[in-house]
Amino acid sequence: MKQAPKRSNEPVVWLLFGAGGTISAIVFPVLALILLFLYPLGLVDAGNMVAFAQSIIGKLILLAVAIFPMWAGMHRLHHGMHDFKLHVPAAGVIFYGLAALYSVLVFFAVINI
Repeated sequence: MKQAPKRSNEPVVWLLFGAGGTISAIVFPVLALILLFLYPLGLVDAGNMVAFAQSIIGKLILLAVAIFPMWAGMHRLHHGMHDFKLHVPAAGVIFYGLAALYSVLVFFAVINI
């Protein structure tokens, strides 16, 4: 008799990893442009950035920009350790647990802006 296939958390983790990589590739160059060039040159007002961060859409964007890349990074660390033959017991629980803890902390920090 065939047994039911074992359930895996990989689809969820790959979704978060893919979202983090995509957001990093698209949003981080724009953030670098704004924060490293436009703001110091006085072309972007700090009051406008704070007002945007306090809006609902701004908070959602901040959450996405802060949380998803962390999941991508932790996924890369987890699989990078396997590539270097560094096998830590419960490494998945450690890395993904840290990403989950970070996500909760960022959520409460952004909501309180």
